Amino acid sequence: MPLPRTRRALIVGPLFAVLLAGLLFGVGRASDFLQIVDTYWRVHDEVLLPTEEGRRYIDLYWTYGGELVDLIQHDQAAFDMGRDIIESFEPPLRALVDGGGQEVTITDDMVSQVEAYLDLLTEIGSPALQVTIREERARTPLRDLVGMTFEEARLKLVGPPQLEYPSPTSTSLP
Repeated sequence: MPLPRTRRALIVGPLFAVLLAGLLFGVGRASDFLQIVDTYWRVHDEVLLPTEEGRRYIDLYWTYGGELVDLIQHDQAAFDMGRDIIESFEPPLRALVDGGGQEVTITDDMVSQVEAYLDLLTEIGSPALQVTIREERARTPLRDLVGMTFEEARLKLVGPPQLEYPSPTSTSLP
């Protein structure tokens, strides 16, 4: 049975895919990405992995990650927009994982940036990716997050961390 598809993974997944592409195709700039890589892995480990919903997002990334990497390799706009999102979301996500998620707020501009990227992915992605994006946008409109702090959005989107991980961890790895 296929995993439920959620929009959160569609946000996080492209971010990791663009980051990976930046590292793969910009090795000379790899040192510029070290802080970004650390922040996004901390989001993976500290925000997503400790929750059932977060692990579903991780699974969705592995479902679509290869396609997303392919898309950004072949579409400059997808690469540029994804890179811009990764770079602009790194400071508030770092604040979140450093315990300052109540101090950073989701803005209308942030949501517009992600929505424009999802629009582009809907245009250039596979039929399965297109359907997933449409379903998840209908399920949880991103506009509902405007004005929330990153901590409030984390609680709404993935819930509080569980004290113990299930054994074995339910996240599928490639």
